[in-house]
Amino acid sequence: MKIFDCFMYYDEETVLDLRFNILDKYIDQFVIVESKFTHSGEKRKLLFDINKYSKFKKKINYVILNKEPDNLEIINKEDSFDKKNSKYIMNALKRENFQRNSITQGIKNASPNDLILISDVDEIPNLEQLNASDIKNEIILFKQNFYYYKFNLKLEDMPWFGTKACKYKILKSPQWLRNIKGK
Repeated sequence: MKIFDCFMYYDEETVLDLRFNILDKYIDQFVIVESKFTHSGEKRKLLFDINKYSKFKKKINYVILNKEPDNLEIINKEDSFDKKNSKYIMNALKRENFQRNSITQGIKNASPNDLILISDVDEIPNLEQLNASDIKNEIILFKQNFYYYKFNLKLEDMPWFGTKACKYKILKSPQWLRNIKGK
């Protein structure tokens, strides 16, 4: 059984370096998806440079997203202010979901029993006590620390369930897994 660590990338170079170094001994493949568009729809330059992470190069599967989703809302001049804002928000969500679901391009070679982790780059799960061979057909939610923009601003009474995992055979889509909430 392999473990795939999958996330979207924007420009979080320092956090990405931490993630690679912390998780390297547990992860078989890092799947990184970077889009040529921001969530607001602006074109952007790709920033991920695999050469900065040569130590991990063999484990990195880098997916470039070259297009936007087909189902974006059309914003019309005559739309009210509130209607335009609603469409901007919905389009941003559609772009984010589309980018996250593009992770599937990077896990095509996964076997049914491989473990797929879906998270944001700054949601680094603690895998020290994870025994992947004990996982059956469950969905795993990792209880994580919540830091408010900086590592020295930890919110003590605010657990965060960011990283989620399941076997490839039960993964409906990366966004489906991301949407699952803890009880």
